[in-house]
Amino acid sequence: MVTIGNRLVGKGQPVFVIAEVGANHRGKIEEALRSIELAAEAGADAIKFQHLTHDKIAADTIVYEEWHGKPVGAFSEFYRSAEIPFEWTDKLIAHAKKHNIMFLSSPFDKDAADFLETAGVPAFKIASYEMTDDVLLRYIARKGKPIILSTGMAYLEEVAHAVRVIQEEGNNEIILLHCISIYPPKSFADLNLRAIETLEEAFKLPVGYSDHSKPPFLAAPIAAVALGACVIEKHFTTERDGGSNDDLNSLEIDDFKRTVEEIRNAEQALSRVGIKQPVSGEDHALGKDEIADRWARRSLYAIRDIPAGSLLTEDMIITLRPWGGIAPKDAGLVIGKKVLRAIKARAPITWEDFLETK
Repeated sequence: MVTIGNRLVGKGQPVFVIAEVGANHRGKIEEALRSIELAAEAGADAIKFQHLTHDKIAADTIVYEEWHGKPVGAFSEFYRSAEIPFEWTDKLIAHAKKHNIMFLSSPFDKDAADFLETAGVPAFKIASYEMTDDVLLRYIARKGKPIILSTGMAYLEEVAHAVRVIQEEGNNEIILLHCISIYPPKSFADLNLRAIETLEEAFKLPVGYSDHSKPPFLAAPIAAVALGACVIEKHFTTERDGGSNDDLNSLEIDDFKRTVEEIRNAEQALSRVGIKQPVSGEDHALGKDEIADRWARRSLYAIRDIPAGSLLTEDMIITLRPWGGIAPKDAGLVIGKKVLRAIKARAPITWEDFLETK
């Protein structure tokens, strides 16, 4: 179990839903503030931004004609649109607090980590691309805050190495997020969701899922919850054609809200201990399973008038709903027995029909 702000995150706790803005603020603080409001209205537990500086994340000496289908030039320029001015941060945090949603962010360098620590973020999210940066991992781990570690770029042994690096700095407050770094994946099979179970078994840490499945499909996060994911992170956007690098992998707000609702529904569906019974919980305590039995289950009925004194034979009976007589499993106990009172056609056959009365 890991504590983030005022929330316990882990097995037995409500799924912690993170609304990832990424680059979808489009360089406008008004868009960032609106995103906070919409995420809160949708029921997310946290909203996440990215604190990065384009020339501290990628080299400006490496030139690409295009990257992800967009003309780039210097590689560092690709990330410029994802930057948020650090001076926005206090206003964003205050706005999140006003709307009762937790503010999180991913630091992509030491300066960003220091800045976010001073700003009072309750946890650090480490992006998949940074998971193999031991220098940054150690620096952030030493700050002692919980770490949400995405594993999209990693083999299991690389995840093990990253976890060990963080723990060597005395920080055991780790949540792993399974994801894959193909945005979006070519098929649902590529999501490899059973890796959630692999990570949980291997590290005995809380495990969640960062979803990049193609919008507007909701199957992946719901399946992840069923497999035990305690965190779901999903990009969302105010408009899919807004021009951001992250738009195409993001849900629009109506679909994001529906995702949160379905996650909560899935939690409820999985919340009870697996006792097999017709109904559960309060309905069982009120005897509603017995009520359901009466109209839904079959019992023995007379297929025709049966005179008193007849020996009951198989061709005299039919099984019908509702329950009201002898159960079909007990038919062998009465076939061949003398019927002591007349039974009208289509009437239930009961034990009393075979009992002598004084």
